[in-house]
Amino acid sequence: MSQLQQLLLGHIGYSGWATGQILNACSPLDSDQLDLDCGASHSSILRTLRHIHDGERVWLRRLEEVDNDRLPPGPAPERSFEYLVESWPVLRESYRYWLEAATDPDLTEEILTILPDGAEFRVPRLQIILHVINHTSYHRGQIVTMLRAHGVEPPNTDLTCYYATMSKVAER
Repeated sequence: MSQLQQLLLGHIGYSGWATGQILNACSPLDSDQLDLDCGASHSSILRTLRHIHDGERVWLRRLEEVDNDRLPPGPAPERSFEYLVESWPVLRESYRYWLEAATDPDLTEEILTILPDGAEFRVPRLQIILHVINHTSYHRGQIVTMLRAHGVEPPNTDLTCYYATMSKVAER
């Protein structure tokens, strides 16, 4: 496995771990709290989680299906919180499987992507993966703020906390 694959796998692992921490912190909230408009970019915790999940799903499909270069239009599907909790580990594993099978040329190959507004751009697959990680991290930060507004102490999802957690797991 190349150093590039190892680096990307590590960060996909981190992103999945951090999202799991956020989902755990959100689980005590009831449906009204999850969908309360907090004035954030996607209004509520649930809508922000849907947006993150849909982004990860769409970009994974983009990585897997080179011939399908068009991103889907419209908002994220209106999935339940329970659906997101159940399906996110599968999505996370799908990224891991794809990355483990990818070669460095696969990762650096530029692929055409057509946005819903028709704009086209070429981007290396590794930049798609980095975008997914960054996008998810950005919106998790918004959810942290919304959790605080609900009186919930958010988890520490910092990269250093992940490293420390994985170090403790490795010691066992």
